[in-house]
Amino acid sequence: MSTPPQSPLIVTDAACDIPSQVVEEYAIRFTPLKILFGDEVYMSGVDMTPDQFYERLARGDVHPTTSQPTTTDFMEIYREMGQSGRPILSIHLSEGLSGTVNVARQAAQSLPDLDITVYDTHTLTTALGLQVMVAARAARAGYTSEQILPLLKDTFYAGNMLFTVDDLSYLYRGGRIGSVRYQIGQILHIKPVITVAQEGEKLGTYITAGRARSLPKTIEVFVKIIEDRVGAGNKLRAISMYGDDSALTEALNAQLADRFDCVYLNMVPTAAVLGVHVGPKAMGVSFAAGDWPV
Repeated sequence: MSTPPQSPLIVTDAACDIPSQVVEEYAIRFTPLKILFGDEVYMSGVDMTPDQFYERLARGDVHPTTSQPTTTDFMEIYREMGQSGRPILSIHLSEGLSGTVNVARQAAQSLPDLDITVYDTHTLTTALGLQVMVAARAARAGYTSEQILPLLKDTFYAGNMLFTVDDLSYLYRGGRIGSVRYQIGQILHIKPVITVAQEGEKLGTYITAGRARSLPKTIEVFVKIIEDRVGAGNKLRAISMYGDDSALTEALNAQLADRFDCVYLNMVPTAAVLGVHVGPKAMGVSFAAGDWPV
């Protein structure tokens, strides 16, 4: 008699912004990404919290960089999780923005005795978090990895991620925008509204969704984009994110609560490994229309 398929354990990476209580409730595991301040090396979310990161960033003596996990890092966590005998669903930030998911694939291929499914969400931060939450809820309900994957795809196309930054120099230094766009934006004090492409050659990479003249004005742009996509008053799941100050994000969530039937609404600080690329005054939101599928 064959053994019925089991629900998977969930692992993601440090580019996933998700409330800590959700991580604890569903025992979600993380592969850390590294933050480098010159010769100083920290593991994002392990030995450097967002508060510690922004405090270190404020010194301004060294511009930080990031480094993805190694194959060994993934193999170690896969082996540890594999001792349970359950499958593993490894859910990661977009291949268009990082090589992390490819490293995960290499590690999985090196461990053929373990049942590991690696999934590219084509997004990051709290949008990655929403997909991880869907997976965790479904796994708890007994869904297999094969049954969970379509739910993740549906979540991706049911919404998107929107963010803006106060200082474009972080995106410029990280190679995310060109010099012309950077110079024009700085001169005109334009705050770009950035999202992730959901189709075509740019799938899973940054594209511009709009712009505003100030960070407070971006709230209006965010809400308008979400209304156009979801419809005012309809059900919404959303997680907002902030850098070193949550005031504007609190105002954004208040507007979302007023305009939509929010079945889930939360906010989190942006992971330190993402703060490297967006700076301390970043703000954003990820959303998906409708209720949880499970």
